[in-house]
Amino acid sequence: MTVKIRSGWSEEMRDPVAIALRCQDAGARVLALHPRTRTQMYTGAASWDEIAAVVDALDIPVLGNGDIKTAEDALRMRQHTGCAGVMIARGSFGQPWIFTQVRALLEGQAMPPAPPLEQRFAIAIEHARMAEAYEHDPRGAAIEFRKHLGWYVKGVPHSADLRRQLHAVDSLGQVETIFGSYLELMRRGDLAGLEAGECAPGEREPALT
Repeated sequence: MTVKIRSGWSEEMRDPVAIALRCQDAGARVLALHPRTRTQMYTGAASWDEIAAVVDALDIPVLGNGDIKTAEDALRMRQHTGCAGVMIARGSFGQPWIFTQVRALLEGQAMPPAPPLEQRFAIAIEHARMAEAYEHDPRGAAIEFRKHLGWYVKGVPHSADLRRQLHAVDSLGQVETIFGSYLELMRRGDLAGLEAGECAPGEREPALT
């Protein structure tokens, strides 16, 4: 049995070491700690010192979780806490290559760079195809996937205009058209065309194949 916990329900009930020890006594073989309380949700900073305290208190492997936004963050958590492994959640949204980067750093190797834009879009399209194959309702899949598209284009030039168009898709087949148009505008040096809606999805495209 593996267990993932927070540091407590509220600040008044915050006691991650006691909670973790009870999990270990109950038979947990691995424990992951997100060092925020339930009432904090995702606000404030994750207390990596609490991960370190749980690592020192337990005999079983402890995984650290919380505020891992880059591969360098994962390495810093490992060094700061001595945890057996790092659990990455929201930090992987829009950058699934972070796992390869983290593994390289933890193994003492050079970190692979993030993929170039064209490859990033290709990864997003592959992800979209998997989402469409998983869902029974293609339109529902497209609407649900809009948030992922927003994460994939975070930080690219004119990302706000690109997100506006991606968040309007109701067919995953439109994603390829929008990405292709964006790359063409980039090659032409005319990303201002995004503001004019040159990548707009227009009529519904067929599903991805």
